[in-house]
Amino acid sequence: MERSVILLLLWLSCGALDAEANETKEGDFNTNLTTPTIIRKYLPGSPVSRSKCRLECSASNAPNAALTWYKGSSLFSIIKISDLNMILSLLLEVEYHDKNNYSCVIYNPIRNQTTHLDINELCQSCSATTQTQVSVKEGDSVTLLSNFTNIQIKDQILWMFGPHDILIAEILKLHVYIFGYGNGAFIERLQLDSQTGDLTIKNTSKEISGVYKLRIINKSSTCLSFNVTFNEPLPSPQISNHSNHCPSSGSECVLECSVENVTKGNLSWYKENNLLSSISVSDLKYICLDLDYKDNENYSCVVSNSFTSETKYLHISELCSVQSNNPILICVVVGVIALILGFCLYKRKQARQEESVSQTTTSQNSPPEASSNATDRNAENEQQPLICSSSSTDSSQSIPLCCR
Repeated sequence: MERSVILLLLWLSCGALDAEANETKEGDFNTNLTTPTIIRKYLPGSPVSRSKCRLECSASNAPNAALTWYKGSSLFSIIKISDLNMILSLLLEVEYHDKNNYSCVIYNPIRNQTTHLDINELCQSCSATTQTQVSVKEGDSVTLLSNFTNIQIKDQILWMFGPHDILIAEILKLHVYIFGYGNGAFIERLQLDSQTGDLTIKNTSKEISGVYKLRIINKSSTCLSFNVTFNEPLPSPQISNHSNHCPSSGSECVLECSVENVTKGNLSWYKENNLLSSISVSDLKYICLDLDYKDNENYSCVVSNSFTSETKYLHISELCSVQSNNPILICVVVGVIALILGFCLYKRKQARQEESVSQTTTSQNSPPEASSNATDRNAENEQQPLICSSSSTDSSQSIPLCCR
């Protein structure tokens, strides 16, 4: 009897020890393994590969567990960790057109969790169907809108720049990362909203204008494209009263306003604040204005685009005076003066010729003393002033006669 009691006690003790050992063994492992997450992995500041897709599988809170990649049913790669605070991650690089089935598995001796890879979803290129045009003035800030709200921990937000899709900013597991434009350039100009994924570019310049792409990866993949162009300052328009494009009638002051090195915008004439006429500079680079010479209103010529404008004010007194702007009148005055001068020179030459002939005839028919006296008298006559008188009492028809 005593022997039976002893054997019963020994059996109960062994059963209790086995139960405690099993409980301890299960306690060494986390029975609630999290599902591994697969994301597209970009290298900051490096161009995106056009042939291979880089992927990362990760899991957290998995002590004494292993993380693996499987290609079909074959083990492809594995990593193990025992530290509870460490995050398991394992990279995989595949061709874009790889047709194999890949899966990421985390396991311990008790449980396992699997996530299957969708290559078409994660590895497709970011090719937006539409592109938003954004123009910005030098030194201003611009915000590129994602149209996304309330980012979740599984959402991945990627901002890329340029023809090689260089990663410049990212939101991953609610953490914001700013990388800049290759080698950290202009990193201080970028700001990323952690709730919406909107990207703000501050202090814009030519160096950071170009194509920006936004990729949002969650249950599906969305791609947006923005073309950020830089607007240079507009040149001042020029006003001139000498134009080959604006015909002149002679009775009006015709002005031309023109602008150079502008491809988009409008060129306009204003009277005070009222628009008189306007054209697109993509069609013509000049615009005409006809004014009366006595006009004293305020006029201005303005070149403008969506962001800025430049104004040139007209000074009528400088460009529209009669003396400087009536070419017909100028030609008439110059012609009359030329005729008068020509007539006077002709008459003077004719008089000298007649006098010379007269002196020659006199010297041939007169004795030397008479010729000498005649020469002296001619010299005296040349020194006497001209005496002019009218040939008629009618002043309206009088003809001045001059004699010595």
